[in-house]
Amino acid sequence: MGGKEEVPRLDPPGGAGTEYFKLASRLQDYLNSIGLKELTSGYVKIVELKLYEKQGLSNTIYLLKVEAEDGFTGELILRVYPGNGKKAFKEFKILSILHGKGVPVPRVYGFDDSGEVLGKPFIIMERIQQSPVVDYYEFIDAAAKSLVGIHSITLSEVGDFLKAKKDYPMGDVKEVKALAIISMLTTLENPMVFAWLFNRAKKLEEDRVEARLKLIHGDYGFDNIVYSNGEAYVIDWEGAEIAEPTFDVAYAFNFLDFEDRMSGRTSQKLSEAFIDSYEKHGGSIVDFQYYRKLAALKLLAILEAVSHPGLIALIAREFRRRTKTEDAKRFLGIFKKYLKSVLNGGE
Repeated sequence: MGGKEEVPRLDPPGGAGTEYFKLASRLQDYLNSIGLKELTSGYVKIVELKLYEKQGLSNTIYLLKVEAEDGFTGELILRVYPGNGKKAFKEFKILSILHGKGVPVPRVYGFDDSGEVLGKPFIIMERIQQSPVVDYYEFIDAAAKSLVGIHSITLSEVGDFLKAKKDYPMGDVKEVKALAIISMLTTLENPMVFAWLFNRAKKLEEDRVEARLKLIHGDYGFDNIVYSNGEAYVIDWEGAEIAEPTFDVAYAFNFLDFEDRMSGRTSQKLSEAFIDSYEKHGGSIVDFQYYRKLAALKLLAILEAVSHPGLIALIAREFRRRTKTEDAKRFLGIFKKYLKSVLNGGE
């Protein structure tokens, strides 16, 4: 089996076949140049390349199926990034550090930030096989444990490629104010929602809170967790930064609290179980209500900016494509109403 004359089998979208064949050929050469010693000692052949079912908002994700002369078969994930390679380098470094610390993340097998191989920077990583969630509380516990591991990474461990923000968390509040102003000036609809967000941001500026600077994920929603064999593997690190760990906890709590309310759950709440597990595994929380509001404010500002016709929405075409159905719009409206209630004090 194998031989460089063999042509990969592809699943290209209409009209893109030639480019896909070129992509697969270059990838196949690249994989054999770096050697996948942790997986196989044989010559690797790509047998399938297709767009992955889950896409990032600012990168393109492919599923690679490979075979080798020694009988190995497997699936890998290819993430292709826009820009000059900084995003790819950031995710590569974070995954490498966390994997070395034993935190459940995909293993990285290949990385190129030069653009010389595919024309764009990329990472090739392990595809985590998802397990069915039988007990949701066990899933929540695993997610909290992984988050504690993430928050154990200090500034000194990532300071060469990930810098702490100036004036955190006030800098984040100022960014929301700036986004609200831009949206007010460029929206084609009623700008009052952005005036409301601006005023909520100003209110948060009045508080002075503690901020311990550690690695945070920045988008710790449960669509960025792959549950496999009792462990919560964390993916999609584009939003990672150096900030207060409580932000991640509060961000996840808001999603779980929303789920509790939608389900009518009044006891054994998922949101409360998540907090209990996070602290049980060694995490600590400061100024929780403040960071809960900050998490709600940042997410709501982005959701409003990309869902109202205007300059920001033009940039976020992928988000608008995903939320164009009536069911998606209805759900988004309910969720935004929930985030507003958090900013109003939970009423």
